[in-house]
Amino acid sequence: MAALGRPGAPALDRTVKADAMSMSQVTGRDREAGQAPATWWLARGEDQLPATGDWLSAAERSRADALRYAKRRTDFLLARWTLKLALARVLGWPGDPAELARIETRTAPTGAPRLCIDGRPAGRCLVANRAGALGCDVEIVEPRSDAFVRDYLTEAERWLVDGAGPARDMAANLIWSAKESALKVLETGLRRDTRSVEVTVAELSPPERTWSPLRVRTAEGDVFPGWWRRSGAFLLTACWPAGGPSPAGLEARSPIDAMLPSHRWVDRPVR
Repeated sequence: MAALGRPGAPALDRTVKADAMSMSQVTGRDREAGQAPATWWLARGEDQLPATGDWLSAAERSRADALRYAKRRTDFLLARWTLKLALARVLGWPGDPAELARIETRTAPTGAPRLCIDGRPAGRCLVANRAGALGCDVEIVEPRSDAFVRDYLTEAERWLVDGAGPARDMAANLIWSAKESALKVLETGLRRDTRSVEVTVAELSPPERTWSPLRVRTAEGDVFPGWWRRSGAFLLTACWPAGGPSPAGLEARSPIDAMLPSHRWVDRPVR
């Protein structure tokens, strides 16, 4: 399972900027080996965080208490709250604080998240009947400078952005988000050159709140099929090596569809 969280506005998970949402994706636990995994998604925002931390494990509570910067602490809490809710729904757990506290995300030496239940590793940070990698990301559609496009995108991606017309900012953020998702699959994050993965999309203007296909190819020739979704001010992307059907929502209507970015941490950057 991959979870992303960011409190606030200009642009989830451990990336840049701040927005008011978090997303989790989990792969289906009832699929046969060799079949493409099923995926689900769930989004939560800063306003929905519980007032108390009784849903955190002891280690998570200790780490959260040690985070002085409000944005980093909100990022941390959003990512774990959303991940725990998504996993509880997939497993059929009631989702009360005591059950959620059994679920914990730890960090591997590479920086990638590792899911534990009752203190024991539960494979990779996803729910499946076999090991696998999945990356997902959320971005706010915001202006991106020409320097950003030139420095972080490949030539083909720059052509796509430059030819998008009024959808330029959306295209730039979509490509960036898909790169983030792919770099999470590779477990490198932004330590790897973002131009070493290249994003292609078939359609830049599909209906909102629907999933559309994308593809990411690495410099080594690996291909990660994936999906993207536009929800108002937000873009969601996900990809994984095996590919598969588009993610299904864990609830009939996601709060992200009506969510607005916020910058609350700016008024109180340090706790």
